[in-house]
Amino acid sequence: MSEKKLPIKFQLIHIEDNQFSTFEEMLDVEKPIKQEIGFGYGVDVENSAVAVSMEFVLHKGEKPLLKQKITCFFEISLDDFENQLRKEKEVVLPCWLGKHLAMLTVGTARGVLFANTKNTKFNKYLIGLINVDEMFNKDIFIEV
Repeated sequence: MSEKKLPIKFQLIHIEDNQFSTFEEMLDVEKPIKQEIGFGYGVDVENSAVAVSMEFVLHKGEKPLLKQKITCFFEISLDDFENQLRKEKEVVLPCWLGKHLAMLTVGTARGVLFANTKNTKFNKYLIGLINVDEMFNKDIFIEV
């Protein structure tokens, strides 16, 4: 018997552009491009907020061509935060919610990348397809 998912109300409240770097000397290097993606989660218990960070790096060979890191801050309704996510010494994001917030962060990162590379030689580079569903298969535990 499957467990029913209760809705968790949230809203995106802040976006931080933590890092954006381009390495122009790598533009003319003839090497295959590889994409590297990483996610991190944090929590602000006092404000019932969850932060999702995404780091995106394009490499040409072993050297970076472009780096970006953003963090999206999501405010969770206080009732849902206290009754569904908060435990004694940790906050537990159900896997489905962690995936959903990660997907929203990916979309936001694409927009930030577009804005940061507009009218530059780097505008042709983008964040490739990411199957967030395959990246996460367990609940996310964040110590407080």
